[in-house]
Amino acid sequence: MEHSNVSTLKGTTVNVEHKDDYFVATGTYKEVENIFMQCAPHDKYGVPGQEKKGPKNHASGLGSAQSSFFAQVEVDETVMHYIKEKKSEEFNKIKINAVSMELKKGHMTFSSLTDETIHAQFAREHFITLYQKTATGLQTRTYNLDPKNMKHYSAEFPELLISICKDKQGLTLTGSFISLERFESFLYGSATNSSQHQTLNKTMDCDTPSKQPVSQEKTINKAKEETCPICLETIKKLECEVLPKCKHCFCKECLKRAFQLKPACPICGEIYGDLMGTQPKGGTMTVTKDNSSLPGYETYGTIVIKYYIPGGLQGAEHPNPGKSYQGASRTAYLPNSTEGSKVLKLLERAFNQRLTFTIGRSSTTGINNVVTWNDIHHKTSRFGGPTHYGYPDPDYLKRVQEELKVKGIY
Repeated sequence: MEHSNVSTLKGTTVNVEHKDDYFVATGTYKEVENIFMQCAPHDKYGVPGQEKKGPKNHASGLGSAQSSFFAQVEVDETVMHYIKEKKSEEFNKIKINAVSMELKKGHMTFSSLTDETIHAQFAREHFITLYQKTATGLQTRTYNLDPKNMKHYSAEFPELLISICKDKQGLTLTGSFISLERFESFLYGSATNSSQHQTLNKTMDCDTPSKQPVSQEKTINKAKEETCPICLETIKKLECEVLPKCKHCFCKECLKRAFQLKPACPICGEIYGDLMGTQPKGGTMTVTKDNSSLPGYETYGTIVIKYYIPGGLQGAEHPNPGKSYQGASRTAYLPNSTEGSKVLKLLERAFNQRLTFTIGRSSTTGINNVVTWNDIHHKTSRFGGPTHYGYPDPDYLKRVQEELKVKGIY
């Protein structure tokens, strides 16, 4: 960074130290990267910092490499397939800065195509961010569906990666927990006959409303000429069921079958009753508080949540009933603020409803039959920002409340 470019630091939290013929910038990854991209010169690659001569670029916080080859990143085959198919634009942007990225035996390698190493470092950090963001909550489920409808499902749910099963007896879908839940709501008419693996939340003792208030009689009369969204047959007056909160109409038997899978409206997803998950029983959630603060919440203490789920044998609601599974211990952090305390109460409800964890395949280690997070994101580190599941992350408390609301917890 030249003296003339120091003005670029205005409005940032980056600290600069002058050493010999260059400056060393220390700060958050994003700010240091933005400053580097603005200040560094360009060459034949059309990107900054690629000159073959002169001092090498420095960016404190990323470390200065002594080699053009950087530490490999272990990846999961399913996650990488999803990234290449559904996140190709983001993935390809990482590779433009004269950097070679190669996938070998479950590991992504990074190396610079020039004498400069800084871009390989940035590419690695960018990839880790994209990978972690994608892998968190990504699930694969198999359905006993006609492959002829694959194009139709792909058009309705473009965020899902849909492929034909190897035995050609159905379809395999990969996507976020929320996307798969939405797909299952779409399929309620046939979901009870589907063969589903991984984390399918089933419910216990959730009956459909047995009686309708008098005020809904007009809605029921009107529904007799409507088509049931589940079976696609005309709804008869005596067989009509109107959900009290969202007012959507269904055949009684269709709605009963749908509620056996999930107590939610098959059209809008409105939750009726408490949604129960597949988290193994016998776990504990312990909450303590300390006076230390989290980045971004310097005026508050910290709420420390310790989860413990012991290992055991899988039940009927799990992917491989009767097989053993590996337990888990996890620690999470919240600011001890008003909003943080609110989120804590919601997380306690989620844990009691067995929604926090499930049994499946670890997206980080690739090991199957282990206790994994169930798409309620937690901050498992105090520091490091979103890239390392830590703080600062000003939108986290809002995001996790939205995730909980999808499960009927708000």
